[in-house]
Amino acid sequence: MLINEWQLGNELNRSVQQHLHADFRLWLAFLSPAIEEQAGFCLADPQATPQTTDLRQQLQLVPHRGYGLQPDELPALQRHTELMQQGGFAAMRLGMLLQPPPLVVRHDAKKLSADLTDNLSLHCQRHLAKQQVPEQSTDATLLYDVLEQLHTAAAA
Repeated sequence: MLINEWQLGNELNRSVQQHLHADFRLWLAFLSPAIEEQAGFCLADPQATPQTTDLRQQLQLVPHRGYGLQPDELPALQRHTELMQQGGFAAMRLGMLLQPPPLVVRHDAKKLSADLTDNLSLHCQRHLAKQQVPEQSTDATLLYDVLEQLHTAAAA
């Protein structure tokens, strides 16, 4: 019984390239079915406890924060202005990258600019305003009248 594919040489490749399906199955059958014998595989130790790795903690990243201004961020904004006055734009930029400022003063996910809301379709505008679509009364006989008018126009 063979353990590794390299013991076969190029027999598997040759049988695939020359479309020799029976030879390929034969050479494949020579290989050991026990996967733990192959060097490329390693079965997990059942007694070992799996370790959970938190990438944010491993890279010492700050946790995800909201977009709005938090009450404890006012001193950080003060430090950014002090860095600007002392070291210029480069120092302030470095401070902002190390401790990012809030993106908006007050985060409101529903707030859209006037230009954006003006360019929305009527359907989206009604959806944002939470208005119901006006109900239209339908009459099946009106459809028959329209079809009759189309038929007479086509016949003429």
